[in-house]
Amino acid sequence: MKTLAEFLSRHPWLYVVLAFVLLIGAWSTLISIAAKHSPQVIEVRK
Repeated sequence: MKTLAEFLSRHPWLYVVLAFVLLIGAWSTLISIAAKHSPQVIEVRK
């Protein structure tokens, strides 16, 4: 049975895919937290 390190050494593009998945996850977490804790809406009158 082949190890994970051997598999990843033959397919280095998987590191790029993993990096994009982590980046998308981090951004979606950041945006959801920011939307949940958004500032109070202030109505502007003229």
